[in-house]
Amino acid sequence: MSITITNADVGSVELEGGKFDPNSLITVGGAVTLLAGTILARDSGSLKYVPFVKGGSTNENGIPKAVLTYPITSGGAGDVAATPLVGGSVKEDRLIIDADGDNSNVDNAVLDQLRAYGITPVPVQQLAELDNQ
Repeated sequence: MSITITNADVGSVELEGGKFDPNSLITVGGAVTLLAGTILARDSGSLKYVPFVKGGSTNENGIPKAVLTYPITSGGAGDVAATPLVGGSVKEDRLIIDADGDNSNVDNAVLDQLRAYGITPVPVQQLAELDNQ
């Protein structure tokens, strides 16, 4: 008999006090799924959201200003309607840099930038999550 451990993901990105930017557009470069927790920047030319690029310097794409709280999918390049979180508390471990697909490069500099724009990343221990992997 072999035992299989399955973790149920029951958490969300947002913790509390969420402020959202309704009817926003996110510009993507091709067919893509942006995961819940993806950090977004705001393009200084179009004023539309784009995936945050750590160290980016093109039209302010390196300044994190919003976070997706649910996944969005695009079939191709263009704009996708969304309502990103622009203020409040989020779970730090759920933040994602799109280019990485995870939080491996979400460091203190990125967290400080988010705080500067009213998004407070909070370290949270998910009690429903098994830790015996």
